[in-house]
Amino acid sequence: MVRNQKLTEDVKKYCEKVGVDVVGIANPSLFNRFPEGFRPQAYLDDTTAVIIIGFHLYDLVLDAWNYKEDSNKSYQFADSIIENFCHKIKKYLLKNGFKAEVISYKPGLFLKDSAALAGIGPIGKNNLLITPTYGSQVRLRAIVTNAPLTYGEPIQESKYCKNCNICIKACPANAFINGKYTKSICDEWARSNWERISPHTVIWCNTCIEVCPVTKKKIG
Repeated sequence: MVRNQKLTEDVKKYCEKVGVDVVGIANPSLFNRFPEGFRPQAYLDDTTAVIIIGFHLYDLVLDAWNYKEDSNKSYQFADSIIENFCHKIKKYLLKNGFKAEVISYKPGLFLKDSAALAGIGPIGKNNLLITPTYGSQVRLRAIVTNAPLTYGEPIQESKYCKNCNICIKACPANAFINGKYTKSICDEWARSNWERISPHTVIWCNTCIEVCPVTKKKIG
């Protein structure tokens, strides 16, 4: 399939227009390394491109999680914002004659890996995507489409982390065993020590993001 550079540029311009801060496009064939349920084709059989978009969390309140135990309802504010962006992009693609599907957050795709495959940035020692402009202070979502978009160049290694261990040393959970991030330790500590901003709203630990030199350039 011939890739359409003009269409790609038009899609990216539209993303910027609706408020998207970061955008990249990945080749769906690169997702074959993941389980079938986490591949683009699980959502659209004839997927030819995976669009990854990011929203800059310029204020951590945007990343707050609201839940009410007795009602089994929960909301993540930033994710609601970026999902709205996704539906606008889907409508734009449909209007231009292409199929598109917004990927749910769960089970969805592996978003950090998807962003790295799209060339947005590498995954750092903090196990998070590091974007050149916003560091790790971003929320991600994905759209799959059969539009013939041009792919970004996958990024396999973090140039930011080679001689840096700031996030490892700063982690309050000591979630890095022998320098390697351990998700279970991080999750357990975060759930026990989250910042409560109202009876039903909390913010998770953000230390490894805030201390990252790339992120710090954009904080405040």
